[in-house]
Amino acid sequence: MQRVGVLVPIFRRGGLVRVAAIVALIVVAAFLAACDSLLGGGSAEPVIGVDNPGHPRDNTPRILEAKMPGVATASDYRAVLDYSNSSSGYVCAETKVAGKFKVLILAPDNSQYQYTITSPNSYITMPLSRGNGGYTIDFYQNVYGDSYAALFQKRIEVNLNDSNLPFLYPNQYVEFGSKDKLVQLSEDITKDATSEIEAINAIYMWCVTHISYDYDKAANIQPGYLPNNNDTISTSTGICFDYAVLCASMLRVQGIPCRLEIGYCGQAYHAWISVYSSENGVIRREISFSPSAWTRLDPTFDSAGKGTGDITRIIGDGSNYRPIYYY
Repeated sequence: MQRVGVLVPIFRRGGLVRVAAIVALIVVAAFLAACDSLLGGGSAEPVIGVDNPGHPRDNTPRILEAKMPGVATASDYRAVLDYSNSSSGYVCAETKVAGKFKVLILAPDNSQYQYTITSPNSYITMPLSRGNGGYTIDFYQNVYGDSYAALFQKRIEVNLNDSNLPFLYPNQYVEFGSKDKLVQLSEDITKDATSEIEAINAIYMWCVTHISYDYDKAANIQPGYLPNNNDTISTSTGICFDYAVLCASMLRVQGIPCRLEIGYCGQAYHAWISVYSSENGVIRREISFSPSAWTRLDPTFDSAGKGTGDITRIIGDGSNYRPIYYY
């Protein structure tokens, strides 16, 4: 369906950072300040090779590269949507002219996702994170202020080769590449792991113990912010979004499916992760994994006690978490 020249307002719900989100991040920062005492306790991480024994694990980095082959596309002269690899869990978009563009994705469960493109001739990757079914994808170009012109719309039917694929590829929110610091870091961190559970534990505990919460950044975050993993590693600081993206990126590089989840923890707008494991096991002596199941982890809150307290006192049964977006 071609729709050109229609001015529409772009919904704000899908963006990570809004005024309310900034306030929420400040609330999270205040909450974290109190977490040091709350998380104090006698917990310790499992001993590699003892608590989760297994066979030697191949920890060679695995980077699934999102591609734009042009086999199945929708486009006009200003922009192109490539859905050639929808069965692998993603679509790509690229603009051909300067300006600001939005891509809106309506998923099968009616959840709505928004992506922004500001640089031409460099494509972005967007996960099909709500599984199989029909996705409606709209392309818009900014005209002035908050007004956008509809360029084109495409509806696609998605049948994933593997339901975990959207959470193994990099995308605009969980972005990483072969030259990023985290690739070698993930290999170094997991060199002694003899099982998948031990690799998860090693990456998670590295993020928890090596990254510190940046309260100034949380108070001054700007709309449209997206994490840069190299910056997070270099500065050893970050906000919840940075923690979650770095942890998710390293796990994906190790071939372990990981969802970046954004939504609410209590009243605070927050980011955390869920990890899919093929094994039984325990990390942090409190967090249990079951085969073929997703397990929630919150490296931001756990970092307040540097992984030494009972994080289940905060995470609980998960009822306090309300995910809205999966990336």
